[in-house]
Amino acid sequence: MHLDLSQNKVKNVSAFTGEEAFLNLKYLDLSNNKFNELPAIKCPKLEYLDISFNKIEKVNEGWQGHPTLKVFKSIDNKFKALTPFKNMPKLKELYLANNVIASLTGVEGLPELKKLHLRHNKIEKIEDEVPFEEMYPALEYLNLRTNKVPAMEDLFKIIKFPALIDLNVINCPCELS
Repeated sequence: MHLDLSQNKVKNVSAFTGEEAFLNLKYLDLSNNKFNELPAIKCPKLEYLDISFNKIEKVNEGWQGHPTLKVFKSIDNKFKALTPFKNMPKLKELYLANNVIASLTGVEGLPELKKLHLRHNKIEKIEDEVPFEEMYPALEYLNLRTNKVPAMEDLFKIIKFPALIDLNVINCPCELS
């Protein structure tokens, strides 16, 4: 089942948080609405979720990731970290452009993540001594365009990602210098 509720001024999405909520729903678009907290969406067969353009910065305490999501979009919200986007074992694509994320750390339980889109965030450095190869074992595509990655030395840390084949750092200080 496919449900598109985008651009509807929805303020409350609690209908998707019950254990018996939308048992066959696979695709849910809640983008361009008016809610400001990531709810604990249950929907047991959900594979695609878009909560973009809602200015979300809070996470409901019941949100612990999602076991079946494959694509998660949260573009143009106010997330400061990657920590809400963990414990999603089937997730393949995560779109977080135009948030205020400052670090590549804080995630776990994303063994199938292939695409991470972090364009236009606040990433200023790549942390030392972080086991990126464990955090992102399948990551093939990383978009850091228009962040604040300062130096080429920081990019050498990213090259440790074992499956990485596409890295975008256009408009970062390391590319501009």
